[in-house]
This record gives sequence, structure tokens and C-alpha cells, in this order.
Amino acid sequence: MNSISYIQKKRGNINNVVIVYPFTYINPYYALPPIAAEYLQAGIIETGRRAVLLDMRYESGSPETVKNLVYRKGDKVMYTERVIHDLSENIYPKRQLRNPKYKYHVAGIKADLVRAAVGCNYRCKFCFEYGKDFDGKFMKWQGRSAESLYNEIKEIEAPIVGWVDDDMTTDMKTLEGLSELLIKNKIHKLYGGTGRVDHVLKSSVETLKKMEKAGFFALSFGIESLKAETLRFYGKGQTPESIEKAMRMMNKTNIVLICNFILGSPGEKEEDIMDMLWFGRRWNVDSLVTNRFRIQKDSSLYSLVYDTKTGEVRPGMERIEGEKLNRIKYRIKFGQRTPFRIILILLKLYRHEGMFLDPLYLFCSVLETVTKHTWLERTKLFPLFLRGIKRFLLFSIVRRFFRFTASVITPFIKGINWVFEFFDRRLGISTTILPKLFLYLDKTVYKKQRVQAQVKEAIGSK
Repeated sequence: MNSISYIQKKRGNINNVVIVYPFTYINPYYALPPIAAEYLQAGIIETGRRAVLLDMRYESGSPETVKNLVYRKGDKVMYTERVIHDLSENIYPKRQLRNPKYKYHVAGIKADLVRAAVGCNYRCKFCFEYGKDFDGKFMKWQGRSAESLYNEIKEIEAPIVGWVDDDMTTDMKTLEGLSELLIKNKIHKLYGGTGRVDHVLKSSVETLKKMEKAGFFALSFGIESLKAETLRFYGKGQTPESIEKAMRMMNKTNIVLICNFILGSPGEKEEDIMDMLWFGRRWNVDSLVTNRFRIQKDSSLYSLVYDTKTGEVRPGMERIEGEKLNRIKYRIKFGQRTPFRIILILLKLYRHEGMFLDPLYLFCSVLETVTKHTWLERTKLFPLFLRGIKRFLLFSIVRRFFRFTASVITPFIKGINWVFEFFDRRLGISTTILPKLFLYLDKTVYKKQRVQAQVKEAIGSK
């Protein structure tokens, strides 16, 4: 090949070579979109690392003849013919070839990612990035088989695996089949991903419990709003009643339950937004994710909220934003992290049928992460104490004892938590004290940690 020959001749003068392989070989899951060579090279130069880029997809021809390609021609961005390929059942990343520098970690524990499907069959008005191809067009959902996913997962070394699908739960039968394979072959890992409550309703508690036993320890759902009018406005395809039915099913498992909400939706008042916190407590949601309402100017949603001629907000589309929304967000975000709720999450993980790691071990790993670059780490005694606890927790008899203890004391802790939250809702203890505490930590401890991490990364790259 001419390009390879060129590189060989110029070897002494070139520091970096980036090669874009044929799309169907290197990128079968659309995990990274095929992009213009100029964009990729510009990004490399921007970081201060000059490179020669070879796009092997049109080594012997013209870019116009290559499908699924975006490239520059003068001042224009050109798109070639768009073809949606079926997902490969036997091509997936060879992780042993990955640069060790780019391995994922969660609280100091190795983690990895899988893509089981692409696309999304829903068209929620607020969504402008998920389920789309590289050209911004929506793709119909298509997924891999349980056998294909099992073959990939069994090669992964990391004990924690995250689904990066836009909609993990579209095919619950596949997840059930995968769970059966993982249980049968004794693959011990922990999995998490994002799904929809209507898919849970089409499934069964038995399937969810099978997923729990296989190691699915966390599921995240886009609830978005608790108002029927807002859900209809967004075209979400679910109702407050269907949401509660799904929560009732999830509460029959020990899977960590995460719910995503949009804060500042058109027409919603402060009490509507605060209802999200009370909803989380009522349905034992382990984590509430609070996302601010965002809107693109050229989207269909923009024309519904604003008069496109005047730019004024349409009647009934008024919303809370700015500093007031920030204050409400902090009350929900931090008000859910009460000591009793944290203990209940820990106890839930101990009862989890597929939890092969000790939850307290995970908690110690989290403490190691959040205390980095603080006075606690500098004492040397605290890190030593955490390491000692983690080694102690590796004994199976210790894990069995804690699991038994968790089952015994859970009802008692739930009772104490109910009493606390009864008074807390009326007195506002958690929604006033906790936001101030976490914001103080963010401005002092966590900000310092981020700076230290950036310095360490900069030194390591030299």
C-alpha cells in the first residue's frame, strides 16, 4: 500500500500514526462514528501531538465511493451513502490489545464497557443525542443475541461491566437468556445499564430476580417527570401509574434502583420538582439523578416552548431556571443522601443475590477515592486502616456473616428511617443541612482533588 510505504520512509520524522481501518471491521457497533480524517487530525494537533493519519477505507479510491463517510471538500462537509449494517455477532473489541493507560476504573476497581445494541425506537422530544447515527438521524433499535454477549463478557477481566446502550432493556428476553448463561457458567461480574420502565412492565419479577442472581446490580430508568401532562408533552410513552407499577416490581428485587429526572420542565412548579425527592423516598429509589432541562434552538421542542418569530416563551411554557433551579436541584441531589439511606443501600447490596464482592469492600474503595489528596490520606493511618478492612473482608466467612446480619437488621433500620423521614419532610433537615455540607466539600475537598488529578495526568503524559 502506498501510504504504508510512505510511513516507512518517513519513520524517523513521524511521532504518531493514527490509522482508521475499514468501518465494518473495526467499528461494527457504531461505538465510534466514522468521522472525517480532517476532524480527527485536527483534534490530535489541538492536544499538541502531531500525527499522520491514514484512512484505509479509501486507500485505493475516492472518498465519494466509500459508504458511511463524512469528509471535507473545500468549505463543505460531504456525506456519502448511508447504510445501516446488521450488528456482528462475533466481532467485538479485543481488550488485550488496549493501551493499559486507557483502562476504566470505578472507585479503584477495574471496569469495562459493552455495547449490546444500537438505536432507539422512541422519539422523546427532549432527547437530541441518543439513538442516532453519525449524521444525526435516528436508527431503529437492533441488538445482539444472548450468546454473542456471553462470549464477549466471558473474555472481560474487569469485575464491573457497564452497558453503554441507549436503551439496555428493549429486549428483556435477551437479558433473561444472557442471565441464564452467566448463572449456568458461573461468570461472576457486576453489570449496570439504562432502560425504560415500560420494558420492565412487559417483563416479570422472575426475570428481574434472574438478572439479579446473574450479577445485574444497578438499573437506571428515565422517569423525567411525575406529571402526566409533562410526560405527554415530552412524548415519553409512560404515565405516572405505569411508573409506579414498575417501581413496585423493582422493589421486589435487590437491584440498585436509579431514577433520572428532568428539572425545570415547562409548566412545572417548585412543588412539582420537589415531589421527585418524596417519590424517591416512597419507592425506595437508591439514587435520584437530577438533569436540568436543555433545549436546542433548531429542535422541534424549541418551537413548542418559544415563539420562533419573537423568541418569547409561549403561554403555559414558563419554567423555573437559573439560581432558583440550582437551589432546588441541590435540595434533591444532596437531600437524598441521608445516613439512613446510605446504610439501607449498603444493606440492600448485602442481600443482592449476585453480589460476589463485599459491599463494604466497595464502600472502602469509595472512601479511598473521596479522601484522596485530603488530610485523611496524609495521616497514613486512615489509608492503612481502609486497606486492612478490605483484606479482612476478603474472607468468605466474613461476607456470609455480614449478609446474614443485613437480613436481620434491615427491617429495624427501615423503621428508624421511616420515623426520620416523617419528621424530616416537615422540618426540612436533610434539604437544608446536607446541601450546605456537600457544597462545602465540593468547593474545598473535591475541587482540590480535581486539580491534583489534572496535575498528575499532565506529569504522566510528559
